[in-house]
Amino acid sequence: MDSAIATREIMWMIPSWMGVTMYVIFAASLAVLFVGLKKKYSFIVGDGKFSDLFPHGLQWGSLLQTLFLQGKVPRNKRVGALHALIYYSFIILLIATTLVAIHHDLNLHVYQGMTYIIVSFLADLAGVSILVGLALAYHRRYIQKPDHLSATRPSQELYMYGMLVSLVVIGFVLEGMRIYGTGMPLNESIWSPVGWVVAMIVRGMDLSDGALSSIYRGLWVFHMINTMVFIASISCTKFFHFLAIPLSALFTGQRQGGILDPMNFEDESAETFGLGKSSEMTVKQKFDTLACVECGRCTLACPANLADKPLNPKTIVTKARDAIQNVDNGEIDFWGENPIYTATELDSCTTCGACMEECPANIEHVQIIMGLKRYKALTLGELPPAAADAANKIKINGNPWGIAQDDRFNWAEGLDVPVAEEGQHIDYLYYVGCAGSYDAGNQSVVKDTIALMKKAGVQFAVIGKTEKCNGDPIRRFGDEYTFYEIAIENIDQINKYKFDKIVTHCPHCLHTIGKEYAKFDNGDFDVVHHTELLADLVRSGKLAPKKEVNQEFSFHDPCYLGRHHGEYNAPREILAAVPGLKITEMEMNKDQALCCGMGGGNMWYEIDEGKHLAENRLEQVGETKVPKLATACSYCMINFNSSKGTVKSTEELEIEDVSQILAKSVLD
Repeated sequence: MDSAIATREIMWMIPSWMGVTMYVIFAASLAVLFVGLKKKYSFIVGDGKFSDLFPHGLQWGSLLQTLFLQGKVPRNKRVGALHALIYYSFIILLIATTLVAIHHDLNLHVYQGMTYIIVSFLADLAGVSILVGLALAYHRRYIQKPDHLSATRPSQELYMYGMLVSLVVIGFVLEGMRIYGTGMPLNESIWSPVGWVVAMIVRGMDLSDGALSSIYRGLWVFHMINTMVFIASISCTKFFHFLAIPLSALFTGQRQGGILDPMNFEDESAETFGLGKSSEMTVKQKFDTLACVECGRCTLACPANLADKPLNPKTIVTKARDAIQNVDNGEIDFWGENPIYTATELDSCTTCGACMEECPANIEHVQIIMGLKRYKALTLGELPPAAADAANKIKINGNPWGIAQDDRFNWAEGLDVPVAEEGQHIDYLYYVGCAGSYDAGNQSVVKDTIALMKKAGVQFAVIGKTEKCNGDPIRRFGDEYTFYEIAIENIDQINKYKFDKIVTHCPHCLHTIGKEYAKFDNGDFDVVHHTELLADLVRSGKLAPKKEVNQEFSFHDPCYLGRHHGEYNAPREILAAVPGLKITEMEMNKDQALCCGMGGGNMWYEIDEGKHLAENRLEQVGETKVPKLATACSYCMINFNSSKGTVKSTEELEIEDVSQILAKSVLD
């Protein structure tokens, strides 16, 4: 066959009435699909608006990355490879099927010549690739059976695998029978190699023309109906992730999952506060429950789960989904007679964002967990006793340690630290924070940061004695009303001063003041982390590291600086600029760094189940066999220093903030 006219007969051996029947069934399958999608849309949007799905705008870059590069799936290389075999092969078969339809139904001869040769060959290759990918996926899920792949309805995965296998295998059989029935065109062995092999097998069966025709038509009908069932089932099976995951990539704003919205406490009709019922879920939260494919990436990344705490981010989502699907009207009381969540389950969350970072479906687990914690705290009045004590101390003394407010500025005695004055303009307002004010280790960080800013000629000032806790711990406890009061007071206090930016060395302060205060009136401040400022000063030459620091460090990425703020380079730039200093990275670093365990309010209470959250990360530090650890977070400093003795390999570990290391090289 001349390659210029290479093609094949479409609808071979299929009478026209069967073709008409196919399109009638196709229309019916689309109708079923539409009804299913409409039902899901009604559940998701409810009384809200479709635009509520994407309050941060449409993320076209994320959509394209998901469509063409599988989004976050390749973060696990092995899974990314087997998924690629299935995903890209499915796309190829979809393109081939579309070209066949255009060629036959629209009489546009696009499926011939080199297009036919290339697409036919790729389609055969894709079919084999899908089968290989499915075999690997089946082996992983049902033979190896890792715990994180547990599913509440495992038959759904079997349905997916079985459907795809049957579509591909029967497609190959039909191709082989057509090749045999059309006289075994020799060139088909090149561009339809699998079909050619099947044709050789069929030839060996020595079928009569009548038997060949009957079997072919019977298989064709089965294949056609199978295809239509596949289309119709997309909305009610895990095939829905074909649509949900690209849409989730389009709808989900980058690093927004840890930023909480204020609550409306002026609504006099409200009988409860927080997430108590499925109807109180946001549009995005409802969408997230449907987008989950139970891959368990969040489970594997969760520091609480890895420490055997009673939290599995996956089941936070799936328990809500399953409860909703088990009732006709979709209305579920999460905290009814048989609550589907436990207090310790929710309180174990460190809000580190690792679950959201890893999730291929872009689910915002932290938003759901914090909504539930708000209900637990505000409506049920349940807080861990130690958390309640810390909250009370913040209310009375302005800090969770309960140390007198008058002592907040004692660390600055004899240092000539400039204090902000109303009406005076400064470049940077330094928010020192509670740890910097009261914890000895962090006071050293503050002093070195101030000395470095002075050395660089930075115009700055601190708030001083009147500075108070920004409310981060109370908000993570779920006590939103107290946080509201604290935030309003702090915003008013900060607005008394004229400045360009706020700088803070605590990533939790950075997040709360820089991202969450912005949700309140007059609370939109430009806030930077001290490592960002110091890195900029080093780059500009205003700080010149000259003294050698002949030491080896590993670096721990704080969750709220990295995953929540997106800053991984500034601390490393500073350390790389210090002469003589060597950095040995942990295997899990940057956006895969394991949380120290103190976020989400866990700094102020302990969940008894499992082991201390810091131990797993300290073990990873110990594996580097490096005697020193650098970090850039108040909580991490405190936690690692207090916990290093629990891990044998880190008993002698020395922990320093990046600013302290830079100060050694810069200051006289």
